[in-house]
Amino acid sequence: MLITKPEELEALVQRLRFNRVFALDTEFERERTFWPKLQLIQVGIDDEVAAIDPLELPDLKPFYTLITDPDVLKVTHAGKQDAEIFFNRIGTPPRNFYDTQIAAALVGLGEQAGYAQLVQRILRIRIKKTERTTDWGRRPLSEAQLEYALGDVRHLLPLKAHLDKELGALGRTDWLIEELEFYSDPNFYDQDPDRLWMRVSGWRGLDQRSQGVLQDLAKWRNAEAQRRDKPRNRIVPDDVLVEIASRQPGMVSDLVPLRRLHPREIERSGKAIIAEVEKGLNRPESELPVVPRVKRENPELSPVADLLGVLLRKKARESRIASSYLGNQKAISKLVEWLSGPRDGDLPPLLCGWRKALVGDDLVALFDGETSLQVAEGKLTERRSVQN
Repeated sequence: MLITKPEELEALVQRLRFNRVFALDTEFERERTFWPKLQLIQVGIDDEVAAIDPLELPDLKPFYTLITDPDVLKVTHAGKQDAEIFFNRIGTPPRNFYDTQIAAALVGLGEQAGYAQLVQRILRIRIKKTERTTDWGRRPLSEAQLEYALGDVRHLLPLKAHLDKELGALGRTDWLIEELEFYSDPNFYDQDPDRLWMRVSGWRGLDQRSQGVLQDLAKWRNAEAQRRDKPRNRIVPDDVLVEIASRQPGMVSDLVPLRRLHPREIERSGKAIIAEVEKGLNRPESELPVVPRVKRENPELSPVADLLGVLLRKKARESRIASSYLGNQKAISKLVEWLSGPRDGDLPPLLCGWRKALVGDDLVALFDGETSLQVAEGKLTERRSVQN
């Protein structure tokens, strides 16, 4: 079913709200725009799947009330981008999202298991992939396109039911609740405009003054990209932005030799670019960006981190969780750094929530010499140290 009329949307929203839980997926395009262009919304309950056409229905407010309703559960798979689209359109975070990819990771099915992979592995259903590269913005949609899109929600609720049983059997239901908290956190969606420059490739090669210029240029480019609804690199490419910050041109004519800056963009934005360069050059030293100094790795602690990594992988294997999901090398390094210091301030991720109980406390005990790792009969074992 394709929903194209307001009265159809209202009726569908009522059915979804009454059901209290529904499957959710979207199709969108973001290669040619700043804001992802929503092209289709797929939903499903036990006895119905439907697609909402946002190109025919410009007013989706009735549906958006479901997205922010904490009493209605939305079941997605790898739904971060979907949630981001809704946040940008609604202005408030989605509420009560359930992500089957995260649930699968917690029961040992891999850190980033794909939807089709899980459907085949758990439900023994093979999903056809014939429309993966389709243009969802073209109308009318063919029956094959619509059927493919609806397949992305048709099996989500059965997947959830299976994963819930697994989570319950393993005592990890609360783990999932903890892992899904980011969906309703506004900080997950908000970008600090003053830190955009650190996402520009090549910024590390600039001195501090040039970094200040780049910071202003990056803020301008982001605002301009939003205003024109174009990708940032379609306004000024990263490498050109860095080159401008490095050269610090004083006149529009100085931009002409920049080979990858289009003449039409110079004509359109040249004065604004020069103004941002001037702004960055005139900033007081105290207002220049300060990059946190990367601490050099202590060679004495590197083997310690390696040893803790061995224990983490052992715990991950025993718990049937991907070791990279439990804690990657960066997380281990943060833990070692924290343990070797005064042990104050923010706790490292491995000492928070369910990770602390599963592995964090054991990592601390190993670091403090309260336990040791030994090989016995070809197996790695932990042994509590004898206290005098």
